[in-house]
Amino acid sequence: MEYSIIFERIKTDIRQRHLEQLAGLDLIDLPFEGKPRAGYDDLVRWTNASQAQIQAGVANRVFGGVTGSPIDFNNAFMAFMESAAMYLRDNSLVIQAVKMLREVDGMVRAQDLLKRSTAQIDKLADLWGMRFIMICDLVEKHPDGHPFLVGPYCGAFVPKDFTAPFIGVAFKGTSVTQEIINDLLAALTIRVPKQFLFEGQISQGFYYPIFSTYSQKPCSEPFTLVKNAIRSISSSASSTAITHVTGHSLGAAYASLCYAQLLIDGTGTTKASPGDLYTFGSPRVGRGDFAEPLRTAVAAPCGSAWRIVNKGDYVTKVPASPPWPISRDPFIHVDALYKIYNDMKPVPGPSEIGTHPTWAIPTAIKPHYTEEYYKSLTYATTGKRPSGQDDFRMAVSALGGIDYYKNASSRAVDERLVESVKPQNFSVASTQCAFSIDSVDQCVLGTFQVASLVGEITAWGDATDIVPDSVTLYCNSLKDLYGVDTGCVIRATNPKEVEISFYADGVVVAAAVVTVKSDVRELRLVGTCTWEFADTPLIEKVSEEWQKSTEAVFEKVFTVV
Repeated sequence: MEYSIIFERIKTDIRQRHLEQLAGLDLIDLPFEGKPRAGYDDLVRWTNASQAQIQAGVANRVFGGVTGSPIDFNNAFMAFMESAAMYLRDNSLVIQAVKMLREVDGMVRAQDLLKRSTAQIDKLADLWGMRFIMICDLVEKHPDGHPFLVGPYCGAFVPKDFTAPFIGVAFKGTSVTQEIINDLLAALTIRVPKQFLFEGQISQGFYYPIFSTYSQKPCSEPFTLVKNAIRSISSSASSTAITHVTGHSLGAAYASLCYAQLLIDGTGTTKASPGDLYTFGSPRVGRGDFAEPLRTAVAAPCGSAWRIVNKGDYVTKVPASPPWPISRDPFIHVDALYKIYNDMKPVPGPSEIGTHPTWAIPTAIKPHYTEEYYKSLTYATTGKRPSGQDDFRMAVSALGGIDYYKNASSRAVDERLVESVKPQNFSVASTQCAFSIDSVDQCVLGTFQVASLVGEITAWGDATDIVPDSVTLYCNSLKDLYGVDTGCVIRATNPKEVEISFYADGVVVAAAVVTVKSDVRELRLVGTCTWEFADTPLIEKVSEEWQKSTEAVFEKVFTVV
């Protein structure tokens, strides 16, 4: 019998177990509040541009070899694509399926709704030469006590050609901003029961959704459903199905716990064995008494545990212990770390085991987004940045559409806005200002960062000659720039210096002087700049608490239990 027919039967059986899990819950739905991740069209575009990495990852069975083998970033890229695809599920159809279960003879229609909820993921998997099956939901609790669906769930990817079998178990994190704050800032741990997770101290916001049921009716907790799915999927395999686990953001935290327990319990079948763990942008999931035994447990014949962090990703720095008093048992990341960049090769990082990582001041959240991980993983696998078409499309949109882009050269600019910058006109000068700029098909994309204030420039023209050496930003108040959209004019005042004026309502509110490494001549660009201190309530909340009292933050938000 063809595996495609067998797989459809397996998929139906797993979907039935999933509905039985959901039927035991009195669920409420919460609205989506998070910043959207990459959409379906983005992932299709990434797929088309990254066929070589995807084909290599599938050919490798997303497995880099037994413990001690070097990382293969083609495998990491494939695992990342699985993690990114998990954001595409239609949660509203899952909620409808749960409601349908309460009706007489509603099981068939509930099955159909659940199937339709992953239609976009199914299409992507097909483009990769794979199939997808949703395994179970990870249910959390609202503060009023109701269990609710906010988006965390688990699914599996398997190749259409099952003669060289492997299984990718992927987790999606939460989508509701308040729960992100709760999980990352509460920093509360529990000592887990015997036989679980090396009896270590685990963040309770990560432990309960995967190892509890929150149900008044008998049903299996999510981890058991994951093991049952692995057993069902691998039942017809002609050889051992290597099973990797992956996730992005809070999904990475769930993936770490699932992988650890698979190392302890095994997969529940001789036809499947643990392979690699690939996490992207994971927060810390527990303390040293979890991280250290996990490092020991990652041994042959299984694979390796890879923790991949994009440059500047703040989420990977929490939860954390306060710098004072020094915690005897701080939150510790699991091994092994690789840092990735969008303009240089990946770099292995040191282990946190045996150290005392402490709280860091929040920075921009943008490096945590899947779009940014895609750029860095593309560079890791090709040595080049992704094609500029995505950036060009977004840049043109930010400028006001293609008509604005076409006509920008003919627009008059008030000469008063591009006069030479006079430092004495401003009261604040910052010499610790980071500035980067890139040109994509006559669109200029730039980023300013002053402390935790970030400005993103989009301009019309060509700035390929701007190679920043040093930069000074002048303004009257950084606070006045927060949440502001300004116009910007970029011009060369001499071959080694570029001035950037930022204006709102015809008034220059800030200006920067950039010293460049190569000669720049006759440069004159027009665009916009959006300034944000932070683009999630998480950072705004921490910042507000920090300004009130450093001690209050340490005591109230980062309490060590």
